[in-house]
Amino acid sequence: MWRSVLLHEFPDHNIRSFQGLPGSLSPGSLALSPSEGTVLIAPGRSLHYVLETPLLEVIGVSCLLRVKHPGRAVSSSVRILRLGDEFDLSLEPLTTFQALVRVRLHRVWHDIGQLPTPSTHFAELRFDWHTSGKTYLRVDGRLVGYHDALSRGSRLTIEDVTFGSPDTLPSSSDPHYQLGEFFVRALSRRARWPRRNRG
Repeated sequence: MWRSVLLHEFPDHNIRSFQGLPGSLSPGSLALSPSEGTVLIAPGRSLHYVLETPLLEVIGVSCLLRVKHPGRAVSSSVRILRLGDEFDLSLEPLTTFQALVRVRLHRVWHDIGQLPTPSTHFAELRFDWHTSGKTYLRVDGRLVGYHDALSRGSRLTIEDVTFGSPDTLPSSSDPHYQLGEFFVRALSRRARWPRRNRG
C-alpha cells in the first residue's frame, strides 16, 4: 500500500504544517520565505527530515514538488530531493532555458527529462518510479520523460528525506530554488507501517 512519507499540501501556505511518518527535522533545516510561505533551498539551507524507523524494501517512489528556480540558468548540479543514500533527483546544466532532470538509483544516474529554467512561476514536478522499471516525469501535468526499465528489480531503504544539500557551505544569499507544496510517497513490501506524525 502506498503511504505518505512526508507531505505539505495545505492551502494555508504554512510550510510547518506538514505531515509525515514519525521522525524529526534536523536543527535549522528550514529557511522560510515570509512573504510566500516557501522554503528557500540553497547551499547551507535545506529541509532535512530524519525518520525514526527507516523504511525497508521500498519498491516504489512517487513525489510531487512545486518548485521555482528564479535565478540564473542552471550552471552546476542542483540537488532537488534525496531519499536515503540510494535515490537522488537533481537538475543539471543543459541550455540557458532548460535544465536536465536526472535521477540516481543505486549509484546509477539516468537522464529522465527537462525542466524550463529560470522561472518566475512555480512548476509542478511529478516523478513516479516502480521496481518494475516503469518511470514517469511530468511537468505541470504534461509527460516529459518516460523509461520502461529504469533500475528494474531494485529495492530501496529510506532513512531520511532531504530537499537541497545540507552538508554544503553557504556561498550566496540567493536561493537556488524555492519549494512550495510537496508530497513524497513510498510503496513498501512491508505489511506494517508506523503511524503518521504531524509536524
